[in-house]
Amino acid sequence: MTRPARLLAAAFFSRDTREVARDLIGVTLRHGETSGVIVETEAYRGDAASHFVTRPRTGRIMGSTCGALYVYRIYGMHRCMNVTTETDHPGAVLIRALDPTTGLDIIRARRPGRPDRELCSGPARLFVALGLSDELNGRPFDESLTWSLPARRPEIATGPRIGIRHATELPWRFMAVDNPHVSHGGSRRLRAVAP
Repeated sequence: MTRPARLLAAAFFSRDTREVARDLIGVTLRHGETSGVIVETEAYRGDAASHFVTRPRTGRIMGSTCGALYVYRIYGMHRCMNVTTETDHPGAVLIRALDPTTGLDIIRARRPGRPDRELCSGPARLFVALGLSDELNGRPFDESLTWSLPARRPEIATGPRIGIRHATELPWRFMAVDNPHVSHGGSRRLRAVAP
């Protein structure tokens, strides 16, 4: 007999953004008929690379909400999804990569011609693969998505965030060790995280 999945509560996101980013590794994220295990995240607070600083108009959601989805565009066409964190400090966690687990035929149809390891190996890729939309911006984290805690957490490593120009020294990128679905780049200077 299988135990029912334990779902994340809103209080999960009220903690330090770096702890939330680490603890999201291994969580299963479901949207509709598709889901995947989160294998990579990045934490953003009030640092120089944070949208709270670099995009104050759209990024203000990071300082005024906790447990809300923050969707934004990059390069004018791709979209990425974050979850806001903390109640007394700006914060959000970028969901960077998933290991797809259910609805693979749907995911492959949304990302045609890609090998399975590239279906969700990046924030814009997983956004398309799960069929997410701009309408999620500002909505509660669990209104359209289901977040299930893992029975066992994977081994986690941390290193510098990628695709940014400022605060590049901060080791606020978290990854499941040896998972082929982690996005490429910035894999040097990784270190293990204590469980």
